[in-house]
Amino acid sequence: MSSPNTVQIESKNALLELLRSGKDFERIYIASNAYKDPKTREISKLAGNLRIPVVKVPRKILDRKTRTSHTESVVGIMISENSWDLDDLLDQIYENDKIPFFLIMDGIKYTQNVAAIMRTAFAVGVNGIILPPSQKAFVTDETIKISMGAAERIPLVEINLFEAVKRLKEEDIKICAIDMEGQPYFRQKLKGPIALILGAEDVGISTGLLERSDMTVSIPMSEGIGSLNVSVSAAILMYEKLRQEVTLKA
Repeated sequence: MSSPNTVQIESKNALLELLRSGKDFERIYIASNAYKDPKTREISKLAGNLRIPVVKVPRKILDRKTRTSHTESVVGIMISENSWDLDDLLDQIYENDKIPFFLIMDGIKYTQNVAAIMRTAFAVGVNGIILPPSQKAFVTDETIKISMGAAERIPLVEINLFEAVKRLKEEDIKICAIDMEGQPYFRQKLKGPIALILGAEDVGISTGLLERSDMTVSIPMSEGIGSLNVSVSAAILMYEKLRQEVTLKA
């Protein structure tokens, strides 16, 4: 994994999920006049158990620190190390006797969609999300807040997508593209090692990745509807994969 960076967390719900999962923080700031609601009390308790410094500061100082809201009474400075090498992640998956299950995000732009996909992926049990290299960080306060902490908890791999597909194929992991020209998803076998490719909101999946896919699946829709939001499409396919694993195992 790469060297850590820090992310400012301004959501109590996200803070709680991250602390419960044992994530490390440099420190947590609490407004000195904050009302000690149950969430704030639990944050303080968890931080103490993890030996994370809790610093009480005047409300005015906390307001200057916050970026997304001036109403939060708690801010955490988290140490993020969520950047994986694909081979390292594959090794961990096999060591834990898990079935490889990846998402490949091909140019998805909107933070809301990225974070929503991360949240569902973590809930379903996706092993990792593969993204193209970017100058901007994918783990930010906004993605953590929207994903309720999943952006930090699900492994992220930044790599050239063609290289990633080649490497996954070498491991006999099926590459499945979600495309309107594909076969209905419920007629395709999603059980077993697989990577689902999700396309950009405006142009979909690039031609090069479509050509390298082992199969394409679509989501049937009523006439007059061109496509679903990418995070909704992703959720449908992820849960279909989960359904097949459970049903075919029974």
